[in-house]
Amino acid sequence: MNNSVTKFLNEIKVLDLSRHYSGDLTSMFLSDFGALVYKYINSTDNYSENDFWNRNKNITQTEFDNESFYKRIQSDLKDTHVLIHDFQYDTDEYKKILSLIEKNKNLIVCHISAFPINSELRYELMIDDLVLARAGEMMVLPGHGVGPKYLMHPVTSVGCGINSATGVITALISNYISSKKIQNINSTLMGGLLLYASNPYQGDKWRDFASPTGGAPFYSNYKCADGYLQIACIHSGFVEKAAIAIGIPEILVDPKYEISGGKPATGGFRIEDPVLRQELYDDIAKIMITKTCAEWSEIFEESDVPYAKINNISEALQDEQIIHNKLVYRKEENTHVGQFIDFESGVNIANNPKSHKRNDFQLPLEGFKALEVTNVIAGPVSGRILANLGVEVIKMEPPGGEISRPFEVGYFQNLNRNKNAVCINTKTEKGKSLAQELIKTVDIYVENMRPGASERVGYGKADLDKLNPTIVQTHIAAYGNDGPYVHRPGLDPIAQSITGLQSIQGGNEAPVFLGMLAPTDFTAGGMAALGTVAGLYNKIINETGSIVNTNLLAGGILLNGSKINNHLNNKNNVKFINKDQNGISDFNRAYKASNGWLYIYNNSDDFKELYTKFNSLFNEKIQSVSELEAFFEGYKIEFLIEKLKDSDIHICKVNDPTVDEYDFLLNPVTWDQVTDTNDHPSLISLEIAHNMHGFGLEDIDIPNYPKLGEHNVYYLSQLGYSKEDLNKFELEGILNSEV
Repeated sequence: MNNSVTKFLNEIKVLDLSRHYSGDLTSMFLSDFGALVYKYINSTDNYSENDFWNRNKNITQTEFDNESFYKRIQSDLKDTHVLIHDFQYDTDEYKKILSLIEKNKNLIVCHISAFPINSELRYELMIDDLVLARAGEMMVLPGHGVGPKYLMHPVTSVGCGINSATGVITALISNYISSKKIQNINSTLMGGLLLYASNPYQGDKWRDFASPTGGAPFYSNYKCADGYLQIACIHSGFVEKAAIAIGIPEILVDPKYEISGGKPATGGFRIEDPVLRQELYDDIAKIMITKTCAEWSEIFEESDVPYAKINNISEALQDEQIIHNKLVYRKEENTHVGQFIDFESGVNIANNPKSHKRNDFQLPLEGFKALEVTNVIAGPVSGRILANLGVEVIKMEPPGGEISRPFEVGYFQNLNRNKNAVCINTKTEKGKSLAQELIKTVDIYVENMRPGASERVGYGKADLDKLNPTIVQTHIAAYGNDGPYVHRPGLDPIAQSITGLQSIQGGNEAPVFLGMLAPTDFTAGGMAALGTVAGLYNKIINETGSIVNTNLLAGGILLNGSKINNHLNNKNNVKFINKDQNGISDFNRAYKASNGWLYIYNNSDDFKELYTKFNSLFNEKIQSVSELEAFFEGYKIEFLIEKLKDSDIHICKVNDPTVDEYDFLLNPVTWDQVTDTNDHPSLISLEIAHNMHGFGLEDIDIPNYPKLGEHNVYYLSQLGYSKEDLNKFELEGILNSEV
């Protein structure tokens, strides 16, 4: 990534009144694309212009609660295109802003809240940890110890920021091409979580195979002689290479490690028997600790095994690929966090630009079409978001199907809903030609293959420029397009390791692998969708193509951004308060009550005052966290919530998705719609996940995921091929279909 972002939003003025991190990130992305951002910060808040989320913004500190402030806002709104705010629903601030908004009918308003404003939780405060606790995410996170696990990384805020910026640019596009206008966007922290938690459970298993070390013996982190190292063998080919490199090739033919067909389990030896799985992990661990990280790195590098040393923040900032990508860079003797999406406007102008003008629509990006050539998570996430916004997404797969189709964890079924599927063998000349013909018909091309793979099959960047000069081409890589690591296989666990996410989640001690959360995959996929939507805006405004690049390392640095900021400003990063990793302070953690787990939150550092407040409410003399633990275990959650409900020590139940009565995601109290019945056990959140952006439009049903090659006839007949042609292509191995 070269961070040379084309400033194509330079005519858009954004007024940002938000006070939450999610709003900061929303306007940061818009500013990175060239929007003129005016940010108002309360005079009592501490801030630094060096904070990466404040870059390129015009910042004013002022009092939020006086009449002169609202008069100034009223004046500013006259030439503002986008307003971002997170005023609490139904407060005086909210009502005053609402009255000002009503006088500007051309304004796009992005209101950020914890939960949708038409749900019964609309009054809840913007507190990330309480959203995670309510959603049940804390109960399924891996970690050391018992009970709910605190998540060190702000996925709710990051996801919400990505969703909000995507929603704003989507509304700008829709309003430009439509007589029907989108004026209000309600983006939520819950929607931000759903960017990541789109696959929250595995039928009746709820990610029970995930541990703090990893999901499988060859998809885990290990302690070496001088640190920790991650290996990530996602398929049997990598497993075989790793087993040989480690020196245990005999397991490849050991009957007890075989599955049907006599082959190692897909996904890095995901052995169902937990005893057998642990036995193999322990055997590998005994070998791994005999060498240093550097020694193992050299061995795995030569063997083409996916690996990475698990970095702390200091090591992450010195990583050569991160520096090469300019995700961190030096300027005026200071280290800065760089941009996360590389956007380049094309030089080709459409000779006969296609008109996307329309009068009405159900979804805001109806009328645009995309060809998606992706696999596993990051790429499919991007395509799923585009499809849920209304883009007609064509997923092109090889003859055997995308690699994650056979996985039993529901990723394919979840992330490829609402898409159409064609199956073309692009290793044949005719298959390559068919793919190129499809490319000529679409507005968007999305891929996440290893660098160079697209070029080998005839649709690299130069090929796309020739085939379709105004196409938006989006490329998602593990490490980037070039640099010292691009020859390596790259996956989410590797990016977690390099960017310091595992180290931070482990409290800078034994690292914790965030398996099913796949944080860098989902973040990169979300940013790819955001960049793609930005490319569509560039396409309709400037009638030119765009090249969008992002990668998993960018996702990791974004998620670790606030911790990196603290590190650069010589502030200590937070650590867990206890060995069970239940939280980070006496009043920001989970506690066990007599009938379950609860979470309490107050971010103040003045513990003496907090204990005084708490004791006055309960007539106690508690002075330590151990005394708090004993106290909470003596009471039911309902009683504690009632006692604390009017205090500034906030509290909620930690929902447990492993129990039968768990219905948080399905409950219309949480969301503004009831989910439909799914025919796959891991699709609990799909119908609500597709509504992450909250445009206030009528909800529509989301189709199931497509069968392999299900839409071959539909799309190839549009290219002029007859049914006889298509039958011939199938016999010749050019096409494949399950239909």
